[in-house]
Amino acid sequence: MKRNLKSRKNKLVSIMKRLFFIISSLLLFWHQSVAAETFHFESTVSELLGNPATVEKSRLLEWIPVWRKEEESRLEVYLKKVLSIQLKNSSFPNKEKLKTEFKKIPNLGGIRIRNQKSTLFYQVSYGVEFPNLSQIRSFTIKDYYVDFYLGRQTGIVPVEFLKTGLACAFYYFSEDETLLYFQESSEWKITTEKSIGELNSFFKTQNTNCQGCEVIRLIDGTLFFFPSQSGISFWLRLTINLLLSICAFVLTIFFFRSFWIRNRETLRKAIQTKKNLDQEKKSILSQ
Repeated sequence: MKRNLKSRKNKLVSIMKRLFFIISSLLLFWHQSVAAETFHFESTVSELLGNPATVEKSRLLEWIPVWRKEEESRLEVYLKKVLSIQLKNSSFPNKEKLKTEFKKIPNLGGIRIRNQKSTLFYQVSYGVEFPNLSQIRSFTIKDYYVDFYLGRQTGIVPVEFLKTGLACAFYYFSEDETLLYFQESSEWKITTEKSIGELNSFFKTQNTNCQGCEVIRLIDGTLFFFPSQSGISFWLRLTINLLLSICAFVLTIFFFRSFWIRNRETLRKAIQTKKNLDQEKKSILSQ
């Protein structure tokens, strides 16, 4: 009898331990899921209602690679069109003629044409030599391999990107220190030469007076970011957003309330009309 009670007690303790372990594991998993969802919600709210400089910076970091890729694609299409004409003969074309043709392309930093044996043509419009492989784009045409990279010839304004609609000023330099994209504002404007050295000096002098200014080192370049200093504060934006949300909620409630009242009144009139018709029928039948 005592042995049976003891064995039952041990089984009960074992079951309780297992239940405690399972419940603890479930609670831990639920806590991690809630924490992850909370972090995602907080990051979304901070992006929607947060500092405009943070939002503009994240947009630039997203847009700049797209601008580069689109511009490189357009340049590749144009180079293929030019080279398909120049390389149509079996013999390699005159190099001076190629140089004259390539100098007409304002955003061509450099180009190299080679075959399997050697380099046949080499021209650098901006800089001294070809940059790293991450900056170069390549394609083949007939039996030739063509390497090229983006650049800006002297006096050419970088215009091959969409208007950003941002209030900040920014300057983006490629890995070989070519200024590819920039936007100036009334608050931040550089009157001297827009080189990476001048931007570094400008950033050092203005950094103490600029809230949110940053030099961001990217994989394939450097971004100088100068946000607007006259933006609306976070709390004012939050108040405006809350007021707009409350107004939208009140209008929604008012609309549904009016809709419900109208429907109820219409239904009441329909029922009353039916009752009147029934009474008229009864009176007619009774006569």
